[in-house]
Amino acid sequence: MSFRRIIVIGCSGSGKSTLAPLVAARLALPYLATDGVYWTHDWRPTPAAEVRAWVDEATSAEAWVLDGNFDTERDLLWARAELAVWLDLSFPTTLWRVSHRNLGWWIRRQTVWGGARMTLRKALAGIRHTLRSYAQKHATYPALLADFPNLQVVRLTSPAAVKGWLAGLSDV
Repeated sequence: MSFRRIIVIGCSGSGKSTLAPLVAARLALPYLATDGVYWTHDWRPTPAAEVRAWVDEATSAEAWVLDGNFDTERDLLWARAELAVWLDLSFPTTLWRVSHRNLGWWIRRQTVWGGARMTLRKALAGIRHTLRSYAQKHATYPALLADFPNLQVVRLTSPAAVKGWLAGLSDV
């Protein structure tokens, strides 16, 4: 079976935004980058109705690879997807990645989502978000994913597993 609607999900820092464009390129599917959907240029959250409208419009297409959980839009996104690639990496790996990423953006004064520049406060808030949400996603995703029988799920639990799965992607 070839999948044409693919979501890459996982905790912040798990590698969703890194893996999804690689999957899209390998399968010649459009990539829907989502990091910028949540934040405005001045670090204000995008209104929920706008996020939902974006998800609705973006995922009404015939084919896409999307990186993001969109927990409150799960009813739309997960119902439309055919394959969920769950990056369920270890807590130390995920925490290292989000810390390295966020603090690196801050040190380099890098512009990120929505054109905002990473601040120390936002970098630390992102790390705290991972600390709070990692266990919750790890514990609840199996049951949540089971609620969507349309979804085939690939659960990847290590960087080596991600690399191996991506290498064999033409078989998906």
